[in-house]
Amino acid sequence: MTAATPDEALRAWFLGPRAENAELFERLILESLRDHIFWRRNHHPEDGFTIHEADRRRAGYDDAIARLTEELQGLLAALKRDVPFFSGRYQGHMVGEQTIAAQIGYFAAMLYNPNNVTEEVSPVTTRLELEVATQLAAMIGYAPERAWGHLCSGGTIANFEALWIARGVRYLPVALALAARDLGVPLAVRSLDGRPIDIRSQSLWALLNLEPDATLDAYHLLHESAPGGDVVAALDAHSLSTIGYQDYTRRLVAAFGDPLPAGVVLVPATAHYSWEKIVRALGIGAQRMITVPVDGSCRIDPDALWQELTRCATQHTPVLAVVSVCGTTEEGAIDRLDLVVAARDRAARELGLTFHLHSDACYGGYAAAVTRAPAGRRLSAEEIRGAHGFDWPAPEWVTAIEALAQADSVTIDPHKLGYVPYPAGALLIRDRRARALVSLDPPYLTPPGAGPSQDERFIGRWILEGSKPGAAAASVWLTHRVIPLDERGYGHIIARTVRGAHRFHAALEGNALAPFSALRFPRPDLNIVNWIVTHPSVTDLDSLNALNEGIYARLSPAADDPAYFITRTRIRSPAYDGAVLPLLAKLGVNEAMWRRDGLVVLRAVVMDPFFDGGPRMPDHVAGLVTALQAAATEALATGLQPSRATTRLV
Repeated sequence: MTAATPDEALRAWFLGPRAENAELFERLILESLRDHIFWRRNHHPEDGFTIHEADRRRAGYDDAIARLTEELQGLLAALKRDVPFFSGRYQGHMVGEQTIAAQIGYFAAMLYNPNNVTEEVSPVTTRLELEVATQLAAMIGYAPERAWGHLCSGGTIANFEALWIARGVRYLPVALALAARDLGVPLAVRSLDGRPIDIRSQSLWALLNLEPDATLDAYHLLHESAPGGDVVAALDAHSLSTIGYQDYTRRLVAAFGDPLPAGVVLVPATAHYSWEKIVRALGIGAQRMITVPVDGSCRIDPDALWQELTRCATQHTPVLAVVSVCGTTEEGAIDRLDLVVAARDRAARELGLTFHLHSDACYGGYAAAVTRAPAGRRLSAEEIRGAHGFDWPAPEWVTAIEALAQADSVTIDPHKLGYVPYPAGALLIRDRRARALVSLDPPYLTPPGAGPSQDERFIGRWILEGSKPGAAAASVWLTHRVIPLDERGYGHIIARTVRGAHRFHAALEGNALAPFSALRFPRPDLNIVNWIVTHPSVTDLDSLNALNEGIYARLSPAADDPAYFITRTRIRSPAYDGAVLPLLAKLGVNEAMWRRDGLVVLRAVVMDPFFDGGPRMPDHVAGLVTALQAAATEALATGLQPSRATTRLV
């Protein structure tokens, strides 16, 4: 017998676009249901029955069953008007087919309805959640014994928690210095040049620019220097989380006589729109979120980032965090995180400036599996290209992925490229000690005399959400057990989607859409293709945007049974100048118009590992090209109505 290949296993991992694995799926669903029923029937059988056979023969019972059956039929009919994420014809948002393991795991655990806030109500799935976090941490290169993570409802909450913790770590030295003064104890902390210094004598600027590891070391040292209750009370008296922003600035001026500008968060122009929600909700303020321009590949521009860091250092503006994106929402671009890490090191060395480094890898985090051999060894770009048979990835891509291990926090959404049901986002922090800065212990959930193992399983003390489905943890856990987090499993799936995206990108070249033409963004880092359709008769930006809006309208859920599904976005100046300015001459677009109106860009998210086609499989790449040409023809024939509405993806 020949050895099994990942490509063969791939066909067992999904239900299939035509439900080809329906028999397997049905058998596993039925097995899960029967096992749950067996558990109920054998849990204290001496209790007897609550619902009797006679109860099931009464009119009220029959009426209730009739109502349930009828309403269910209505729901099932309505759901058939939903979006066919399972189909190779859907290349829209970051939603794709779910694995069979994910669906079965979710269904099986859902019957038990665990709430993963504490093991008291989720003794099994809480353990599974912590295992999942350990698996993801190992995949990106974190040291499992030092890191920590958990699952939440999605990327927005995961990113919120990351910045929540980052802010706590950034302002912790201030509380440490003032608490040490109040307690009358010396407290050594490691300076940027490695020397031990007494934290009590440092300026406010110096305190806000200590490295996170040094800060957390000092936090631990202070707890060892004085009675626990005294330390907690002293820290609370000077912590931002206790005092609140409204009074905190006044206290800093009184304590240090140093009214520094308010801290900022630096994000790339490609950052998800939820980052503005987060800085607003945390009280940092939308005006304190600084957008860093991107380069021609829609990655954060390292030179622009350095200029912004230099400006902050010159003006003594604290940088709470720098956000880098691994898999941007609109383009799938992977920032050169290795260059951002280098900028962080240089800023500490030359500017005396430090910050929390976060990687928003909600979309692209699972791509780290591409770089992993079965035993965990890192694969080189050459090895990956040889294994998958096409010219991807570049060595710089692999270096950027490897740099995830050097970020202070990383967020990953299993419900995206993990192919599991909503909701499942993950927060990972490199140093588990940082979670203590946001902890809260409600007495009815805190186990009395909890030891370290019990403490680990009371997840609720460290997180924002007070309720979350244990079924999500079971779903991710079972999927990880079936599909390895390396080149045999997720690495293979993601590489196939990238190959499909690259084939589609190449298919748009030349006269494929004649008499229209496609102006493509650079070949994607992952599996999201961006392009603009134009025509010789289109001579201004309004008409160009209207043409692409018209194409989208015919290839979106708003259309009547569209042949294919894509999405679109509108990008704007100046943040996207690095990507768009080189295209303007080819588009015949005036630079002033671009700066005024932005540019409508079509977008395909190729999450389907079968999109690339193959023997005896549908060729959806060719099908989508044909559908684009037909939609463009219809849009041009019906007239172009300019639209300047701003669009951002959800």
